[in-house]
Amino acid sequence: MIWIRDLFFKSPAVTGIIAFLLFLGFGIFLSIKEYQIVRLEEDNRVIQVGEIVEDKVQDVLNTANSAVNILAYLVSTDKVEDNFEEIGKSIIDNIPIIDQIQFLDSGVIIANYPLAGNEIVIGYDILADSTRNQEAILAIESKRLFFAGPFALRQGGEAIVARLPIYEEGEFIGFAAALIYWEKFKREIFEDFNNLNPEFTIDFLKIYPNSNDEISLLNSDFSDANGPVERFLIEEGNWIIKLQLNQSKAFDSIIFLSIGRLFTSFLFSFLLYKFAQQPYTLKKKITETTEELQLSNQRFQLATKANSQIIWDWDLVTNTTIRSENFEKLLGYKQTNESSHNEFWKSLIHPDDLEKVEKNLQKTLSGKKNKWSQEFRVRKSNGQTIYILDRGLVIRNNEGKAIRLIGSTQDISERKKIEDEIVSQKQRFSNVIEGTNAGTWEWNVQTGETIFNETWAEIIGYSLKELEPISIQTWQKFAHPEDFIESGKQLELHFLGKADRYEAECRMLHKDGHWVWVLDRGKVLSWTADGKPLMMFGTHVDITLKKKREEEIKTANQKLQSANEELRSFASVASHDMKEPLRMISSFLELLEMKYHSVLDEKGIQYIRFAVDGAKRLSRLTGDMMEYATIGFDPKDLKKLDLNEIIQEVLAIKQNELEEGKVKIETQKLPSVLGIKTPIKTVFINLISNAIKYQKQGNTPLVKISAENIKDLVKITVEDNGIGIEKEYFDQIFALFGRLHSKKEFGGTGLGLSVSKKIIRQHGGDIWVESELGIGSKFHFTLKKYGTAS
Repeated sequence: MIWIRDLFFKSPAVTGIIAFLLFLGFGIFLSIKEYQIVRLEEDNRVIQVGEIVEDKVQDVLNTANSAVNILAYLVSTDKVEDNFEEIGKSIIDNIPIIDQIQFLDSGVIIANYPLAGNEIVIGYDILADSTRNQEAILAIESKRLFFAGPFALRQGGEAIVARLPIYEEGEFIGFAAALIYWEKFKREIFEDFNNLNPEFTIDFLKIYPNSNDEISLLNSDFSDANGPVERFLIEEGNWIIKLQLNQSKAFDSIIFLSIGRLFTSFLFSFLLYKFAQQPYTLKKKITETTEELQLSNQRFQLATKANSQIIWDWDLVTNTTIRSENFEKLLGYKQTNESSHNEFWKSLIHPDDLEKVEKNLQKTLSGKKNKWSQEFRVRKSNGQTIYILDRGLVIRNNEGKAIRLIGSTQDISERKKIEDEIVSQKQRFSNVIEGTNAGTWEWNVQTGETIFNETWAEIIGYSLKELEPISIQTWQKFAHPEDFIESGKQLELHFLGKADRYEAECRMLHKDGHWVWVLDRGKVLSWTADGKPLMMFGTHVDITLKKKREEEIKTANQKLQSANEELRSFASVASHDMKEPLRMISSFLELLEMKYHSVLDEKGIQYIRFAVDGAKRLSRLTGDMMEYATIGFDPKDLKKLDLNEIIQEVLAIKQNELEEGKVKIETQKLPSVLGIKTPIKTVFINLISNAIKYQKQGNTPLVKISAENIKDLVKITVEDNGIGIEKEYFDQIFALFGRLHSKKEFGGTGLGLSVSKKIIRQHGGDIWVESELGIGSKFHFTLKKYGTAS
């Protein structure tokens, strides 16, 4: 060591050169580190901006996820096709980013809201379309929500489509889907990006499953960009956000510093050369410089631990703060003596947060904790208020007193915005539940902990506060004992996996003492590790009015059935009592004609024949009246009817009449309906008979039979080329004995259409006529389509 000291003092030139090389090397090391820090900050800026865009995309996707989950839940708990338009409108009104809602049976689109202008997609099978089915198949295979597109829609425009596969008892049954127009999606995500972030270039890429090619959706030009680049994968739609800083300033930022350090190294080595000639002065300067370097290095190491956007070092003794360059970039304030004082920082804190921040800070500094953290609002130089997360490490002396606080400040405004949006989404979902007036419940099956909403309590006349403390015993307390046992059985079937969901109708005791009927539905959505039910969610819907109406209908049906039985009994007796004397009159008149034929003149024989014909017609009339009076209807006899088979049976019955009249029958393929066979066959017999009967002399009868689906109904039409009916008689022909022609012109009792009308009305349908005098008539009637009514 002595020879080094001797060399230092004896050879100032060597000392100067060695010093120059050392300080130059150290300066180069600092420049490299500064370059790396700036480069790292640029990387962080790219990541930060990319994460903001990614969060925007995820926000839109989460919103679409909420929409399709609501639709999927309603599909799994009710017949969504019966009120799809109402559900679709409610979802789109509450979630404006969604443009269309679809429900797909397997891969076939069977419902779309709004339907107007989009009718072309109904019936479209996406799984059968090899150009579009890959992403739908991915959703099915992954059993989760997947976003397809953007691609051109059949109904026009471009959109991305969120498809959530729906499963029933483990089997795929279809999709709940939501459409977001591509232009709206781009506006929502990228509209102001270039204005707010002109220093970046961004692109949105799509990885197509057929080829794995990455296709640019924004057609961005990266040829002039040379800064850091990051890619963010959006797995839900096979999208990539590509973001690059246009111009890196890392190298530029160290040029002047490096030159300055070169000059400083030269100057310092020169001074050292001079100082070598002055040992005492040089030794003192070296000591001071070494201490400053150690302190600077310590600050750097501690600041690195904080690892955030703004790195700061608060000296509690002098009450001054040193901050990194990001202080100006994030908040817009220049680094000055004034801004280094703590009072300046306090002036930036939002007045509503200042007291809380100071209280928390003083508690930390005066206590024994070494870490401090606080979320609060501060004011930027442009007047804008942002949320920040301030975190710090407390440095204490040997006595435990805080002397320094070193930490970081991070902008969390976007996170706060997302949190607010999540709260908003929860509120929108709550609005949907409230709109359906359903009580909701959440039940931890293992602990018994239960959460009800206010509507659940209102159904039985209480408020939630009146029911506290709330647990599963709250429900048990108000449930009817008989229904409680049945509900338990249904729950057990669901827990064992024998039922896809729990559903039971049960009575609940109302606050005023009467019983309220509720439809209780629910499903286990999470299970314990050993397969036991954990969290179950469901709804309570008040069906008291529905049950009351069912009871009223049941009572009315019983009274009606009793009245019908009495009417049939009376009609049977009356018909028998009336036909017996008619048969006697007819028989004796025929005997009178046979015995006295030679005695009576032609006029007398004609009178006898008139009397016999009248008796026979009165007998037929009595039979038709009995048939009309005894037409019955029992819903238990309803079943699937193939109208094609019924038409063939009717034509077989009318075969001789068809051949004699040379009648032409044209029949389309007819659908199946819900009905009772014999009465429906009677309707066709009456209508076809009338079509053959009411014809102009010499005309060849033509009868056409067709059908048309109208929602839940089938409209059947029997068309003829007969004499036609004037419009003023359209209602009269369906009345009892509603004849328009004399018996000499056309035979019959005038009851055929009355019987037909009664049968159709009993089946829940309607019957009417369209006709033009001299051209022909069309008799229409409706029946319920099989599979949509009971």
